[in-house]
Amino acid sequence: MATGGYLLDPDDQLFVPLGANVGSSGSFDWKGDARGHAADAISWGWNTVRLNLMVTGSQSWSYVAKNSQESLIDVISKFVAEYTAAGLVVILDAHDNPKEPKQRMDATEAQLASWWSLAGQAFKDNPRVWSGLLNEPAYADDEWVRVMDTLAGTVRATGNLNPVLVGAPCWGQDVARTEPFFSDARFSYEPTMAPALNAKHRNVILEQHNFGAYGVYASAEKLTNYIATVRAAGLTPLIGEFGYTIDKSSTAGDYVSNHDAAQAVFDVAPSLQLGALWWHATHGDNYALTTSGNAFYTAKDGQGLSEGGSRLWALGHKEE
Repeated sequence: MATGGYLLDPDDQLFVPLGANVGSSGSFDWKGDARGHAADAISWGWNTVRLNLMVTGSQSWSYVAKNSQESLIDVISKFVAEYTAAGLVVILDAHDNPKEPKQRMDATEAQLASWWSLAGQAFKDNPRVWSGLLNEPAYADDEWVRVMDTLAGTVRATGNLNPVLVGAPCWGQDVARTEPFFSDARFSYEPTMAPALNAKHRNVILEQHNFGAYGVYASAEKLTNYIATVRAAGLTPLIGEFGYTIDKSSTAGDYVSNHDAAQAVFDVAPSLQLGALWWHATHGDNYALTTSGNAFYTAKDGQGLSEGGSRLWALGHKEE
C-alpha cells in the first residue's frame, strides 16, 4: 500500500523495494531468463523484481504479436506464482511505446488498455503483483495524465486495488523545464499531474528512472531534494531503473551521468527508505550486475560482481 510517501506491506509494516529489472520468455532475456531463479533473487537480498514485458503486438517480434495477450498471461502466471510464493513483489511492466504515428499510437494504446484489463483481473487477488502501466512514457502534461488515467482506471475497473505505477513524464526521468525536449513540460509532482491521479485512483506509486539526465538528479543532494518534493506532494516514489555499464558505454545519456546518478541512489536510498531497482539483471546491454555481463544468478555468494553489482549486493546484505 502506497501511503504518505512510503510503502506498507499487508501487515502495515514499512516495505522498501529492493531488486532489479528482469526478463522472461522473449522479453529482455538476452543474457538470461529469470524464470526458475526466485531463490537466487532471495540470495541477493531482493524483495522485488520488475518484469519487463512487451504486452502489445506493436512490434512484430513480440510474444503477443506471435501469440496473444491471453497466452502471455498464462506464461507470466507461472513466473508470478514462483516469485510471489518466495515472498517477492513482481511488478509487471509494460515496455511498449505507443508514442508513434497517430494510427499506430491509437492501436497500441487500445492494446495496452486490453492488457491491463486482462492482467488486472488475473492478478487482483495477489497483493504482491503490481501494475507498471507504461515504461518511460514519451507523453507529457495533459496527454500524460490522459494515458495514465485511462490505464490506471482500467486496472481499477477489474476490482484490482494493488499498487499501480505511473512512469514519470519526460521519458521516465521527470526532467521538466530542460532543453531541448521538455522546456515547457510539467513535473510529475505538480498538482494537475500525479497528485490528481493519486487522488482519483489511490495506491499510486510514482516511478522515476535515475540515469542522470541533464544532471538534474545526479548527486545525493539533488536526489534527496527531489524525493522530498515528491513526498511533500503526497506521492510515493520508487526508482524503477538506475545503473551503469561494465564497459563504460551507455544507452541512456552518457556513462558519467549514469554512474553519478547511480551512486546518488546507492548513497541515499537506505536513509530515505527509498525503493530502488537496478537496470538490468538479465538483459544484454552491459548494465550488468556481473563482470561477465551474464544474468544475476550466475554470480554465486557475492562473487564475480561488477562495481554496481557489489553495491547492490551490499544493500541487500547491510544487516549481516
